[in-house]
Amino acid sequence: MVKNYRKKVSSQTGGIKLYHNLKTEMINQNINIGRDKFYDFLRFNNLLIKKRKNYVTTTNSNHLFRKYKNIVKDQAPTRPEQLWVSDITYIKTENGHNYLALVTDAYSKQIMGYKLDNHMRTSLCCDALAMAIKNRKYPNQKLIHHSDRGFQYCNPTYTEFAESNGITMSMTEQYDPYEPACRQAGMLSQNELTGL
Repeated sequence: MVKNYRKKVSSQTGGIKLYHNLKTEMINQNINIGRDKFYDFLRFNNLLIKKRKNYVTTTNSNHLFRKYKNIVKDQAPTRPEQLWVSDITYIKTENGHNYLALVTDAYSKQIMGYKLDNHMRTSLCCDALAMAIKNRKYPNQKLIHHSDRGFQYCNPTYTEFAESNGITMSMTEQYDPYEPACRQAGMLSQNELTGL
């Protein structure tokens, strides 16, 4: 019954919808089963739909651009604009995914620059960095920019723009973009993202 329904209607029909749509047919065939037992039946017969990944990959470090060393490992910033942390996250909207590039001051947790768009090209990150540079209060102080090794941050267009503005590049050495320095910048809540 389940297989026939999925063949005719949709192979991705989940348990709740299946139960409600097959209830009348089950009653007509003298199958008296509750929702929980129906789920057990689906599980036992390997008929549950596998959950799809609930995330979007924003880091592609499989590229030939130069990858910089992590020069902030085990160091905590002691003043504003000593260490900026950059990352890309995604926001689900009615029209699909949008991508948000952020430049966050690791000391103050202040968002120095951001850019929201429907792509993850290097220009997304460059625009966020340009805003951050414009918002600097201490332009003569030494500043380190830390990020993952995604192609956007390793792209010479990005690194040369940062370095031409007196910024020293640093990157994670592992895949995880939230190595200690990145974690210090903190994760944004949905309310904070909405406030952007």
